[in-house]
Amino acid sequence: MPERLFEDFKYFDYKFPEPQYLGAKYVMLDWIRQFIPRGIRSVLDAFGGSQSVSFLFKQLGFQTFTNDFLNFNYQIGKAMIENSSEKLTDEDLTILFQESPNKNDFTLIEHLFTDIFFEREQAIFLDNFRANIPLLENDYKKALAFTVIFRSMTRKITMGHFAHTQALSYSNNPERIRRNRSLVRPIQDIFSELLPMYNNAVFDNSRQNISYHQNILELLPEIRNVDLVYFDPPYCNSHADYQSFYHLLETYTEYWKDKDFINGINRYEPQRYSGFDKKSTVIESFEKLFELAEEIPHWLISYNDRSYPKIDTFEQILKKHRNVQIETKIYRNGRGGKGSVAGSREILFICSPKTNVPVTIPTMKPFEYWQKLHQSETLGEFNTDRSGLLWLKIKSIKRKGFIEDFVAFSQCHLSETKLDSQFKELYGLLSGNLESSHRLLDDYAQKINRSQIKAIDEAQLVSELYKLKSFEWGGDYQNSLDKYLVSRYVKVDNPSYSNLIAKFETEINPTVQGYVLNSWYNYWSSVLIENIFKTHSAVLPTIGKIKNVDFFINDVPFDLKVTYLPAEYIKQKRKEKGLSIELMFLKTQAEAMGIKFDKRAKQHDMYYEITEKMRDRNDNSGKRVLSQLQKEKLSILQEAQKQPKILAKWLYENQGEMRFGAENRLFLVLVDTDNFADSWKLKRNIELLKPAIVSYLKKFKKRNFKDLELSFSFKGKPNPFNVLTDIIFVIK
Repeated sequence: MPERLFEDFKYFDYKFPEPQYLGAKYVMLDWIRQFIPRGIRSVLDAFGGSQSVSFLFKQLGFQTFTNDFLNFNYQIGKAMIENSSEKLTDEDLTILFQESPNKNDFTLIEHLFTDIFFEREQAIFLDNFRANIPLLENDYKKALAFTVIFRSMTRKITMGHFAHTQALSYSNNPERIRRNRSLVRPIQDIFSELLPMYNNAVFDNSRQNISYHQNILELLPEIRNVDLVYFDPPYCNSHADYQSFYHLLETYTEYWKDKDFINGINRYEPQRYSGFDKKSTVIESFEKLFELAEEIPHWLISYNDRSYPKIDTFEQILKKHRNVQIETKIYRNGRGGKGSVAGSREILFICSPKTNVPVTIPTMKPFEYWQKLHQSETLGEFNTDRSGLLWLKIKSIKRKGFIEDFVAFSQCHLSETKLDSQFKELYGLLSGNLESSHRLLDDYAQKINRSQIKAIDEAQLVSELYKLKSFEWGGDYQNSLDKYLVSRYVKVDNPSYSNLIAKFETEINPTVQGYVLNSWYNYWSSVLIENIFKTHSAVLPTIGKIKNVDFFINDVPFDLKVTYLPAEYIKQKRKEKGLSIELMFLKTQAEAMGIKFDKRAKQHDMYYEITEKMRDRNDNSGKRVLSQLQKEKLSILQEAQKQPKILAKWLYENQGEMRFGAENRLFLVLVDTDNFADSWKLKRNIELLKPAIVSYLKKFKKRNFKDLELSFSFKGKPNPFNVLTDIIFVIK
């Protein structure tokens, strides 16, 4: 197979705008990249800072988690790492540069930093700009506005930091102005010049990247399934006080109302606790840091030969946990800051698991092994084995057009011509380098997915779905239409042709029409809902339908099931609570109120007649009965939301025998609390669906795998089934 099949650098057309940040590893990226272990899929940049290293990880196609305990660095991470598509437009600039309607509430920069770092006019501009940032339409645009204005401010100030009081003096020095014209330029002009570079650096690497804003010692216990962590801590004893150097940017972001501002630079006080910037706490913090990172296999750690503790001491701390390899690079020219003066040495500790620690090396299972499991619906092992996951992903492109297209996309060669044989050959070919193959398949699937989604006009589809005014199947929808028609109109006691013809207009046509309309609605509303999932970066779609899998969320396969709060589930819960069946309760109450109804009607027609007559009476008795039923249903719903596994288990154990499945299922439960019978309408309510689904997907990475595990039994099946499942509730 050509080497290009596993090319890792497809995103290197996107360039990170050069930062001006003490300790930034921007000039070290090529050097650091050499020591990234093979087979990495996900990386945590624990001390994100300028975000240039995180950007490298994103360029390499890794799922990238970046973190910084300072808010302004977190905003840069949100704009450049987590953000995959949002850019600032001319319309956004109009908002940012306008005279703010809230300008009277934003005077902090003018008050604190006029005649220290900025002339009054520039300070007023910064306050006005800050007042307008919240007016942008989403958090990514806001973060991008912060990111570019931060860089504009550091360009404006000699040395690019705010720990000195010579800014205005330097801006009047002709020699310094000659070297840096930005000292005398308006910040708005600098911003406008920089913005295209930042906009052009925004890209989607088809991964769900996340920017965090926490102390790393608090974040590490929450992070799961990370292959590599990169530590670039403050170099203690070597300009480690980033809160003093960049206090203005943090004040600008937080817009403090409860801080004191001290000394000649008006730094905020009290500062946030780091644990890594003082000799008295740094060794203890490192010990705790490495203990918390024990589950992450690979560590890369940037350090400096002028830092505390000394290199040999630091190495001994590391050797308690990992095998350690040390690489060094000499600073030929100073980069600003005590730790990067000419002649100082940058240190990179490359830490791998100790050889005496058992490391699980996955055993490649043959093609037939996964085929047999899939055919028998024994699917649990696909959740935990990367080769099984690879098998599923290849199966999703097992269509003649897709296979041919993928071969061209990957520049590989297949000798087989039959589809089943190509499937097997491709699995053997790609299983030689699992992680690169996963990335390749993911990239191809996302490419096809984007074209499939683009082909559907979401707004027009929603409009079409809203044209269905009632949801009446016209028959027993549990059976197929042909079985229903045969049992009701063909295999009958009276084989009268004229009777059959007479029923076409009154019964058969409405039955067929209702079935077709509802089937149409269910199909296209499902397309709409699936597309919401498939446009999210955490989701990898199956571009060709696979039995039991609609998509992968962070590489966990799921079958999507859209449903409502089942009437039978409500019935069971009412019984457990000692409540009577709803219809029996309604009939009893109706008779007591003197409401007449057709006792020979079908149950759902009787239910409808009684509730409508109670509403039409509009008296306290009818309102009381309907209100009581509503409260009881809401109570059952709330209990299901608190303990979703109970409902999920019920849904598995009460599925139809003919459609039995033991795959991972993600249930989307739609409930209109005003009228449970109208819950079907929520399948087209994009304004409710999208926020609920996106919110769930954004938090999925933090979910504990054990929270998704469920064991259930099924009548007639001898053994219990183990699955991963969850429920998203969409409530109106």
